[in-house]
Amino acid sequence: MRFFKNRLFWKFFFSYFILILISLVVLMVLIRVLLPGIFDSYLGSMTRLFSRYGMDEAGHMGTGGHGLRMMGWSVLYTDLFEIFNQIILEAALFALLPSVVIALGVSAVMSHQFVRPLRQMARAADRIADGHYEERLPQAEHQLESQDELERLAARFNRMTAQLEQVEDMRQKLIGDVAHELRTPLTVIKGSLEGLMDGVLPTDASTYERIYRQVDRLDRLVNELQELNRIEEGVLELELGAVDLQKFLTNLIQTMQVNFTTKNVALNLDLPDGSLIALADQDRLDQVMFNLLSNALRSTPSGGRVSVKGERLAGAVRISVEDTGVGIAPEHLEKVFARFYRVDDSRSRQAGGSGIGLTVAKKLVEAMGGRIWAESAGLGQGAAFRFTLPLA
Repeated sequence: MRFFKNRLFWKFFFSYFILILISLVVLMVLIRVLLPGIFDSYLGSMTRLFSRYGMDEAGHMGTGGHGLRMMGWSVLYTDLFEIFNQIILEAALFALLPSVVIALGVSAVMSHQFVRPLRQMARAADRIADGHYEERLPQAEHQLESQDELERLAARFNRMTAQLEQVEDMRQKLIGDVAHELRTPLTVIKGSLEGLMDGVLPTDASTYERIYRQVDRLDRLVNELQELNRIEEGVLELELGAVDLQKFLTNLIQTMQVNFTTKNVALNLDLPDGSLIALADQDRLDQVMFNLLSNALRSTPSGGRVSVKGERLAGAVRISVEDTGVGIAPEHLEKVFARFYRVDDSRSRQAGGSGIGLTVAKKLVEAMGGRIWAESAGLGQGAAFRFTLPLA
């Protein structure tokens, strides 16, 4: 009994088989119950038929139409009913064995059709558990409206495995990217220290400054990775409140002005008249703007310009950071927010970018209920990063 309970195929099989057997039993019972009434309903027709042709006491049909005597008709009725009853019973008994065989076959076929995709799913799940994320279930090409529950389940299973494969690819790429990001500053630090120990490098401020920059780069990378991990795990605590963007952006521009002046890049602020109040976490918003402005500064050559704009929309505010820098090719616009993704890898590494600042900015904006995207007319045409926040 446990063997059958633990296997879905046999559950389907016996459910179909028992259903068909119950239908046959009910059919036979109904035949036996309804048979006298059916026979009586046709008795009048048989009486008129016999009366039309007449019948003598010897049972020979005549032409005189004398009818049937009462006693002879009673005997005839009983005999006809028994014969009719026996015919129905024998027909039902003869049909029982083929019906059972057909029921067994139909139950087996239907049970197999139901269980086969589940078995395929179980085998695919085992392979995925072993690390084969490319595994997919065979799926018929149907419209969603014409798919049954099992076909829709198979489609969802394939979509899940595709996402798992993508996550695994991202995990492997993340490990490689982190290792590469750590290796570059560590190589510089190790080489500088070896040069100091061998007396090749002078023990002056420039040497220590070079080492400090690489240590600072490592520190920023670790902090941003930790921040990104907290955001994705959902443990980031936000303190949402009303933020006066005129005051906030003005103070931010004044704070970062020295960095832009050093590189000879103009930094402008364009705000609408009147108040512009957003619902946001001010510290996190400051982090988003710092990442966007730092990215714009790295992308803009000397003599260029970076503009920060604030706009009021229906139920939201939009902040834009536009630059006249190297621009972004159309095929890169959807990828710039991915971890460690760089439009110009060599230039970004030389500039000291960690490669996840835009990723952190995207996660923070979305956590505050906004949306962020990038726009660019192409390489050499500059770029604009825009995001929205709810109105307070």
